[in-house]
Amino acid sequence: MTATLAFQLAIAGISVGSIYALVALAVVIPFKASGVLNFGQGEMVTAGAYIALVLTTLALPYAVVFLLVVLVGAIGGIVIERALIRPIIRAPEFTVVIATFAIGLLIKGAIQLRFGDSPAAIDGPFGMDPLLVAGLRFNPTSVWIFVCMLLVTFAVIAFFKYTRLGKAMRAVSINAEAARLMGIRVESVWRWAWGISTAIGAVAGLLVAPVIGVNPEIGTLILRGLVAAVIGGFTSVPGAIIGGLAVGLIETFSGVIVGSTFKNLVPFIILMLLLVFRPYGLFGVAVAKRV
Repeated sequence: MTATLAFQLAIAGISVGSIYALVALAVVIPFKASGVLNFGQGEMVTAGAYIALVLTTLALPYAVVFLLVVLVGAIGGIVIERALIRPIIRAPEFTVVIATFAIGLLIKGAIQLRFGDSPAAIDGPFGMDPLLVAGLRFNPTSVWIFVCMLLVTFAVIAFFKYTRLGKAMRAVSINAEAARLMGIRVESVWRWAWGISTAIGAVAGLLVAPVIGVNPEIGTLILRGLVAAVIGGFTSVPGAIIGGLAVGLIETFSGVIVGSTFKNLVPFIILMLLLVFRPYGLFGVAVAKRV
């Protein structure tokens, strides 16, 4: 493998990994806040792509489409949390997980009823003509995906570190009952956590749509997002990002080394090997429970 090919594969892997990282981040945030693992997050990504598709038919500027996708995604998450998740939040964990899976199926079914199974295409903000830099070819859409991932990551980190709501979310993630006794409105934290996570998922759908097209199967990205989240530690925001980039790079290089037939298996094999030695992921920590 030449150095040029390795660099090209790294560029492609980072672009793919950036999408996985955003999906992982969208899974981690509500899990940290409310302890709910949202298996319907993949369909939130799909919904973001279709929202973008509808908005582009209105000939709106890309910046307006981007902001509206974020807004609609956030509102959708808030509604889902308030109407469907909160009433069963104290049910057994398995029940809540199945409920999120069912919500995802409902969203996917609604999309298929409205748009069918035929794929559609939308353009990226900078076209698809490659950029040549020092002999390397850069897809402008891939660069944009990476830049957006960095911006979202820094925004989320700053939110948790500096804002009052972000600090409240951190407190709730540590001990919800103690946070409630300190005057934090835990239900509001849950609501906003879901709104933020679905907004991020919708952005992931908007970003990936020009690359793979708009179709009802985009939601399968949840599998890679979950792998990335587990590798990163599942409760760590930086871990979700690093896990996503790692999965993207592993998958891309595996396609060349072991072939496209087996490349989808390699991230899962590495995940299982990692969990044997680090059950809590790269950045996760064991939770001590008093007995």
